[in-house]
Amino acid sequence: MLLKELSVGWNRFVLVLLFAIFLSLAFPPLQLGFFAYWALVPLFFLLHDLRPGQALKWGYLAGFFWNLGTLYWVGWVTVLGLIGMLLILPLYLLVYSWLHVVLKERYGNAFLFLVPFLWVAVEYTKSLGVLGFPWTLLAYTQTYYTNLIQYADFTGPYGVSFWVVVINVLIFYVLLKKMTLKQALPYLIIIALLFLAPFAYGKAVIPEEEKPGESIRIGLVQGNIDPYLKWDESFLGRNFDIYDSLTVTLADDSVDLVVWPETATACYLRARPNYLSRVFEIARKVRAPILTGTPDYVYLNDTTYQTYNGLMLIQPGDNRLQTYWKMHLVPFGERVPYEDSIPFLHDFLEKLNMGTGDFSEGKEYRIFLLRRKGRTIPFAGVICYESIFPDQVRRFIKLGGRFLVIVTNDGWYGNTSGPYQHNRIAVFRAVENRVAIARCANTGISSFIDPYGRMLQKSRFNEETVLVGEIPLRQTTTFYTQHGDVFAFVVLGVGGLGVLGGLVKRG
Repeated sequence: MLLKELSVGWNRFVLVLLFAIFLSLAFPPLQLGFFAYWALVPLFFLLHDLRPGQALKWGYLAGFFWNLGTLYWVGWVTVLGLIGMLLILPLYLLVYSWLHVVLKERYGNAFLFLVPFLWVAVEYTKSLGVLGFPWTLLAYTQTYYTNLIQYADFTGPYGVSFWVVVINVLIFYVLLKKMTLKQALPYLIIIALLFLAPFAYGKAVIPEEEKPGESIRIGLVQGNIDPYLKWDESFLGRNFDIYDSLTVTLADDSVDLVVWPETATACYLRARPNYLSRVFEIARKVRAPILTGTPDYVYLNDTTYQTYNGLMLIQPGDNRLQTYWKMHLVPFGERVPYEDSIPFLHDFLEKLNMGTGDFSEGKEYRIFLLRRKGRTIPFAGVICYESIFPDQVRRFIKLGGRFLVIVTNDGWYGNTSGPYQHNRIAVFRAVENRVAIARCANTGISSFIDPYGRMLQKSRFNEETVLVGEIPLRQTTTFYTQHGDVFAFVVLGVGGLGVLGGLVKRG
């Protein structure tokens, strides 16, 4: 028992809190990612003496407090949404905890070999489907340690999560066996090697000096518009005035591209010719194309249309509009999942004032073609929530994108952990694909990230500003870009075989 003066139940609750506190603190914005190296140890001790039925309860409770500590900021915009997440997301840790205990009964301490496979397999399933939400991958605790995460260009984020779990397992085993320093020495050496190997790889691939090559100069316009005010029709003219005044300051910077954030236009730009003409005029004044977030639509017939959360590239002297429509919509925020199968669900949520949107899902991966100074540069653009899905981003890059633009509006969540976590997640998209990123956010955090995950520039939250940066064009295609989540599939296979063996024996 951790504290002998407390009952078994209270000791278990203390372990739950230690796990949740350590792991929550390991995520951005705090630079305490090293907490993740032992954050799972209290959870492992909690599960060590439980029966499978008990693991369901305690695993769910641990998941509840961990998600509360990490995702509390969702309640800034929707308390009901936060309640829903705190009811659903702990189910993943419940499943892990039950399997953990079942496999321990089947394999004894040898099951510890399976723990990293089991954890990452559950993480991967959390990224799947329209309800997928891979925001709290263990890998994202390591975004400040760029020298240690470069092998994500092979494994994606799941390899880094696997690495973190292995470290926790070794520490847990040493403590469980109450080893002396001499007994623990081989395990400490393994832990040291686990840090040395990725560090050495990072030092080998990250150049000390920037290599000469093609680059592009981009201006990011952070309008800092109140997300609750921007949709007011009476404010629309003022909205464009703000973006106009900020963008024209780039006229003397010789930028190759100007980026406005998600839904910056606050209207269906295609249907508002006066405002569309104004954006073309702004692009002409700065002598550079503008990529802007905007709602968009398409008519299916004379009376039926679909709306989209889109990106639109507007190039001076070219009346053709290049567009991309967001494919992975925020569940319940931008579209009610399964509303075609459960028609009454959308109306029910509307009665609860959940603020549900009614966008359609984009169906096509599209690359933008930027024509600049006699050359054509393909690039990819993703919108907000999509940037947390590694497989979706790498598919864009595989199509030929030579740099990545992320537009977002994180103003809904105020100056909480949410916008900072979202910005740091982009570090992994850069490393996985060796692609530079220009990230434009309405209220912040806007940033430039190099192909090795290093933050070159970033804005402050809640400021009206313009960032100008030069980023390199992608020169290589990584294993991850080309082949995707091979590592995760191997982990799923090994973990699945282990679980199958354990369940068959239990049966």
